[in-house]
Amino acid sequence: MRPLFTSYRVQGFVGVVLLAASGTLFLAARLLYVYKGATYKCAVEGPYLDHSSIETQLVSGSFSAWPLGRECTYMTASVIETARGAADAWILTWLTYGPAALGLLLVIGVVKAALIRRGRAA
Repeated sequence: MRPLFTSYRVQGFVGVVLLAASGTLFLAARLLYVYKGATYKCAVEGPYLDHSSIETQLVSGSFSAWPLGRECTYMTASVIETARGAADAWILTWLTYGPAALGLLLVIGVVKAALIRRGRAA
């Protein structure tokens, strides 16, 4: 008998839970960053261009999946520039995608082991 933590059912369950939690966190981050419209949130909360001494005009805003956050597009005198994410965007990105990758690896491993076991039984 194998210990509980190496059971394929437990590993598969943990993998699915990690994927579900990461998906929920992704949707919550999307809602948080674009609630009331991404362009509105860009105007109110940023991110702003680093060299803000130049006259800029906000063109549009959208959700950014890498890093998680907002992507704000500004037009300067002659160039259109994009500011993406915030200071804490990478922390949220890794907290979302890290467990998702681990969960996906667990689920793939369990499915692969089940297919190998089924192949031996046949």
